[in-house]
Amino acid sequence: MRYRLLGNLPSHRFEARESISVDDTLKLLDCKEQQKKLVDAEHELAAAKSHGYVSKFEQSSNKSQLQAVIGIMTTFGGQPRRASSRKSWLPTGPALKKLEDEKRIIIRFVIGRSPNKGDMSDRQIDQESTDFNDFLILDDHVESDDDLTHKTKLYFTKAVETWEAAYYLKVDDNIGFGIDQLMTMLNSHLDKPRAYVGCMKAGEVISDPNAQWYEPDWWKFGDQKSEYHRHAAGQAYGLSKPLAQYISINSAYLKEYKNEDVAVGAWMLGLDTEHVDNQNLCCGANNGGVCWAQ
Repeated sequence: MRYRLLGNLPSHRFEARESISVDDTLKLLDCKEQQKKLVDAEHELAAAKSHGYVSKFEQSSNKSQLQAVIGIMTTFGGQPRRASSRKSWLPTGPALKKLEDEKRIIIRFVIGRSPNKGDMSDRQIDQESTDFNDFLILDDHVESDDDLTHKTKLYFTKAVETWEAAYYLKVDDNIGFGIDQLMTMLNSHLDKPRAYVGCMKAGEVISDPNAQWYEPDWWKFGDQKSEYHRHAAGQAYGLSKPLAQYISINSAYLKEYKNEDVAVGAWMLGLDTEHVDNQNLCCGANNGGVCWAQ
């Protein structure tokens, strides 16, 4: 029996390791030398980048990236304001295309759909979109004056999915812009990777349900005399690409407070965000500045 079991065990053969030829040895040494050169080159590249060097590949990538996407929140009743914008500061036709191709800036009116999809309101927007080609239509959003926070969240999500840009801006449709001044201001903050740029404010949390800016979740901010956290006024503000991407990725989990500007400010609080208080985005009278109320 013992011999029978031994006979069933697999045989093990121990063979001497073959010697490496001279050619193989030279190839191995050459491989190690190339690996060392690669590591040295990576170190040199890292040092060069720390002094501002940008590779040709990165330059090409940066050229393909837009400077900004500007979403103008509008409604079905906002046609007069849209017409005013197109007349005063927003390029149309070939000039809009030139703005996109040469200055790498996308500007779109942002609107949802009617509760009765396909009705006269939807058809008018579709026709206006065909005429001017300056709409971003949120097909999955029902347009409502009481749901601007959700609309804003959907805008950032769709804008990030559609275009790659250094900045994504949300503005109201009663605001005008000096586009060159706006881009000069935004470009001055390109060294801040997580920039939240706007006219920063705080203000009292409104707990009176009969007041205009009533916040149903007022109690989450403290007692009835509490103030909001620091946030950008809703007229006009911008988010750098990483912050807009954060909203896009986490859209389903972000709390939608009643007031849209407060909600966006709350989303920024949990991040390593740099709040840039730029008074040029406190849009008042038209004095030739970055923005103004129309």
